Amino acid sequence: MRSLWSSAYLVFLSFPLLAFLETDPRPATLALVLIGMAAFVALYLRVMIAAQPALRTNATPWSLAGTYLAWLLLIVPLGEPWLFVAMFFVITALICALPRRVMLAAVAGTVAVVIGALFPLGESPVTRWWIPLQAVLFAGAFDTFVRLGEANRALRESRARAERLAVDNERLRFARDMHDILGHSLSVLALKSQLAGRLVAVDPDRARAEIGEVEELARQALADVRATVAGYRTLSLPEEIDSARRALTAAGIEVEVEAAPVPPDAEPLIARVVREGATNVVRHSRARRCVIRYGVAAGEAYVEVVDDGRGPGGEGGEGTGLRGLAERLQAAGGSLCGRPAEGGGFALLARLPAGSTA
Repeated sequence: MRSLWSSAYLVFLSFPLLAFLETDPRPATLALVLIGMAAFVALYLRVMIAAQPALRTNATPWSLAGTYLAWLLLIVPLGEPWLFVAMFFVITALICALPRRVMLAAVAGTVAVVIGALFPLGESPVTRWWIPLQAVLFAGAFDTFVRLGEANRALRESRARAERLAVDNERLRFARDMHDILGHSLSVLALKSQLAGRLVAVDPDRARAEIGEVEELARQALADVRATVAGYRTLSLPEEIDSARRALTAAGIEVEVEAAPVPPDAEPLIARVVREGATNVVRHSRARRCVIRYGVAAGEAYVEVVDDGRGPGGEGGEGTGLRGLAERLQAAGGSLCGRPAEGGGFALLARLPAGSTA
């Protein structure tokens, strides 16, 4: 803190006092000088403490005015030694406590006071320009030091904000990944478990087959979660198409896939759209038929998931998955649009530049 290191230099105020004691002052005068110096020190420390960025109390203006007044009054008994030594503390207080524009005017006024006070003191011409020059040089150097400290503090705060933002973004990315993985996988697991439960009594062999698929899906979901946590998971478009087929078929929905080649770097995002679109059809649409189309048109990769049901709005509107998917596509320069399909139902359409990556 500036107040701590600057207060150590207050020891130099002893030199004007020692010079004053050599003049053998009267006890009353000495007492007044000591009281004035004590007031100067106390007010100066109050200014420096109040001027800290974390405090900024309203005591600063009055304390600063008192410090300045004590400095001026003590020039009369203590003379040039006090004028020279104490001016550094006055300039320090002005730079630390005042806004920059006001501070520049106050420092200029202080230099003028120093120049004006040296003439009645009868000092030599060399002293008359040397002391004001010291004041100007010190003010410039200390102001630069203070501004550098403020810039460093702002840089540290900006870096801390950037680190917090990076953590928040990573949490959001991880939350989207977990939703994409578990939302789809758990929906399929629930559907197949219900189907197996209904088939136990009427078709045990098929029920056992469904239970086997549930076990395999659970293992795959666990592997996906582990891969996501490790940060290495990339969705495969063929795997997502197969998974969507299984999920939709298990829900009693007829599936049609119209596929065309897409750029490899666009496949992960298209796979995410297929996964989220199929999950929403299974969960919300109550559809009988679903069509998945993807390919390249007009220099853009596209994917469309169309059903003949009621769409995701039937149970609460756009969910977390669609919002997260839209954010991913926007980050890659693409777009996501959900709209009523021709002839009824719902269509989810995503477009992205052919050079996009997940």
